[in-house]
Amino acid sequence: METLSTKRRIPIKNKYSDDFKQIYTTGFLGGFNQYDFRLAFFNDSLKHPEDPTASPNAVREIQGEVVMTHLAAKQLRDWLNKKLKGLDTFMGEMKKSELKSGDDSISDSSIYG
Repeated sequence: METLSTKRRIPIKNKYSDDFKQIYTTGFLGGFNQYDFRLAFFNDSLKHPEDPTASPNAVREIQGEVVMTHLAAKQLRDWLNKKLKGLDTFMGEMKKSELKSGDDSISDSSIYG
């Protein structure tokens, strides 16, 4: 007999939204406030002008933003740590010093002040 305190597992079925899209990202910006945590994902690219004497321009296209609760942000952190640890075990750990200098996509950038 089930009581109000009896815990039951309810199976969850995944369903992709009709407007689901996959984004490749080279970095992110983000921040938080008292209500939520925000991550905006971007892609960096070089645009070469038609004039061969002109310098190319770097373009950072922000492609989307994820807004989540603080709890969801912590769960994402834990999930990423676990997956990255497994990847490091499989492929060898990549040190931050192995990344190109001046790569600000891994810095603590914020578009929210």
